[in-house]
Amino acid sequence: MVSKKATKRRRGDDDAAESTAEFAKPVFLVGALWAEQPAYSVFMVDAAAAAAEGNGLPSARTLAELPGAEHGMSFVAAHSQHGTWIVGVGGLGGSTIIYDPSTPGTTLRAPELYPKQEPILISHGGKVYAISRRPRVHLNLNLDFPPWFESLSFRKGVPCIYHDGCPSWKWLPPPPCFPCFLDPCEYRHPPDISVSSYAVVDSHILISLQQEETGTYAFHVVKKTWEKVCDKNLPFVGQAVPLGGSLFAACRVTPNNASAAAASVFHMSIKASTPVVPSKLTACLIQEFPVAVEGEIPRLLFCPLGRGSFCSIRLGSCQQSRKAKYLKHLQIVLTAFQMDNIDAILTACQTESATAKDLYGALQVKQENQIYKFKGKSRFVASLHMPVVAALSM
Repeated sequence: MVSKKATKRRRGDDDAAESTAEFAKPVFLVGALWAEQPAYSVFMVDAAAAAAEGNGLPSARTLAELPGAEHGMSFVAAHSQHGTWIVGVGGLGGSTIIYDPSTPGTTLRAPELYPKQEPILISHGGKVYAISRRPRVHLNLNLDFPPWFESLSFRKGVPCIYHDGCPSWKWLPPPPCFPCFLDPCEYRHPPDISVSSYAVVDSHILISLQQEETGTYAFHVVKKTWEKVCDKNLPFVGQAVPLGGSLFAACRVTPNNASAAAASVFHMSIKASTPVVPSKLTACLIQEFPVAVEGEIPRLLFCPLGRGSFCSIRLGSCQQSRKAKYLKHLQIVLTAFQMDNIDAILTACQTESATAKDLYGALQVKQENQIYKFKGKSRFVASLHMPVVAALSM
C-alpha cells in the first residue's frame, strides 16, 4: 500500500517533470569575463538536466572559452542548411569568431569587418547582418565608422578564413535615420544616435533609434532597400524574438519607470501598399499583449524556445570582488513562458475587427522560473546590466 505522503511526493515529481518537459530546450548563454583573453565564455542551461539534479540550485555548464574574442562583441545564433553556430562579431579589431557547440573546443575565425562596438546582429536567411549600434562619422578610436551595415553569408557553409572561397563581409546601404548626409556644420557636431530596438518581420529588418519619434525603418533583404514604415518607434527595447507566425516576444519599458521592465507579446506585420503605388510599403502594424512584470531591472534578455515558447534571462544574486570590478558566485534567473493557444491567437490577429483587448483576453501563457548558478573560477564583468550578453537557442 502506498502512503498518501508518497503519493503526494510522486505526484509532485510527475508535475515537475511534466512542467519541465515543456521548457526542455537548452539555452546557450555567452558571458563577458573580466580577463582580456579570453573575453567570453559559453555556458548552457538545460531545464531537463536541472530537474534530474534534484535538490539545490542547478549549475550552468561551461562549454568553452572563446579564444580570439575581444570585449565589445555581440553574439547571435547563425543558421543555414549546413548547420547552426554561435557567431561573435565586433570589438576594436572588428573580429568575427564562430563556435560550433556540436564540436566543443573548436573556435573558427571568419573574415573581419569594420570595427563596431557591440553591433546589432541579426540572423536571417542564411546570413548574419551587422548594424552599428552607435554610428559615428568621426574616426574616433576606429569604432563605428562607415560602413555601418554589413552582411556575411553562411549559405555555403562556415565562412572560415582558412577555407578556399571564403566569403567576405558585404557592404549594405545604411538606414536613412543614420547620419549619412551632413553639412559641414553638422559634421563638426554630429548627432549622437543609437539603435534601441529591432526585429525581423517576413523579409524585412525593422529598427528604431533610442531617440524618440524618429520612426521605424525597414530594410528589404532581397531588394536591399530601406523605407520608413511608421512614424512612431517600435514599442519595445532590444530584440523582438520570433514565437511563430507574426508573433514576437520583447521587453517593454514602462513609461513611468524606465528601470521597470516587462515581458510582452507583440503581433507585427508589414502591410502592403495600395495598387496605386505597389512598390512602396505603407505601414508596420503592431499590437501588444503584456504578459508579466519582471520587476525593477535595467535589462531583459529574451530567447525563443520554439513555437509559442520563449524565456527571459535576468541577473539573480551575485557577489562583487572587493579588490577588482568583477562578479563571483553569479546566479541567473530563467523565466520560461509557454503560449497554450498560439494558433487561436494567430487566427484572431487576422480578423480586422479584433481589438487588442479581445486578443489579450484570449492570451493564455504558462510561466515557470528556474535559478542557475555558475561554477568554477570564471570572473564575470561587473556592469550596470549583467555579464550575460547573449541568450541563444540552437
